[in-house]
Amino acid sequence: MDIRRNHRDLSRDEKSAFIDAVLRLKNNVDSVLRPGQQSRYDDFVQIHKNSMGRGNPLVPNPHGSPLFFPWHRILIRQFELALQAAVNNPGITLPYWNWQLSGADNPFTSDFMGGNGDNTLEQRVTTGPFSREHSQFEVTVWDEAPGNTGLLRNLGAEGALPSEDAVISALNRTPYWLEPAGWENVAERELHNPVHAWVGGSMLHAASPNDPVFFLHHCYMDLLWERWKHQHPRLPAFTSSEGDPDAMNETALVFHPENEPAPWAQTFTVGQAIHTTELNYRYDRL
Repeated sequence: MDIRRNHRDLSRDEKSAFIDAVLRLKNNVDSVLRPGQQSRYDDFVQIHKNSMGRGNPLVPNPHGSPLFFPWHRILIRQFELALQAAVNNPGITLPYWNWQLSGADNPFTSDFMGGNGDNTLEQRVTTGPFSREHSQFEVTVWDEAPGNTGLLRNLGAEGALPSEDAVISALNRTPYWLEPAGWENVAERELHNPVHAWVGGSMLHAASPNDPVFFLHHCYMDLLWERWKHQHPRLPAFTSSEGDPDAMNETALVFHPENEPAPWAQTFTVGQAIHTTELNYRYDRL
């Protein structure tokens, strides 16, 4: 059983191993979707880009719908498994970032996620392991035409990170889906979206997984879904937009258009994504 932890609790060696796995997936593992044209890391960027209606759009779109949490759960779990395979190390797991910046909570350090973008270089990140200055990490998937090949960030230029009070308030929302005030609706709008905006740069686009912090962010969103379920044990963990807890259990989660290859062999339904233990992972704490 894989156990995911807060990045602040990782040792220096554990952080280094995680970074090495990301870089190997980016540079040493060929694409399944476009062999010879991009890396396996880039496949995950392409999948997410398609999921937001760009490139070759996925139907249904998992954003702004009840599918948001189960769809992203499978995406980041498959990324986690790809990292493990890239370095032949089953001990690699996704860390999460709780959107705090004080002390060890800050992931934007030179030895982990790297810092802010340089405003003299179109907000290109020049520090840390995902910068051109320190490793090979080039962007090859964009929303539209090819653009800057560096990772871009503009920390804090757009809005603020969600506060701890905002997290607590969202966790109190019920049921799972109710427009506009259900758990999923508030969590996606008031917790998920502001983080993308605050990080800025690459995270502002459909191809947002170009920034590795995407996976730390979504790992925390996934943990919050677990906390919500733990806090409301008598409520359905998932419901359709009509409020039915069973209507979508057999609904397939779509990760590729019909005219493109599947990114992985296994297929998943909503029902298979409800419980982390069925996907062989859990969190260190709820």
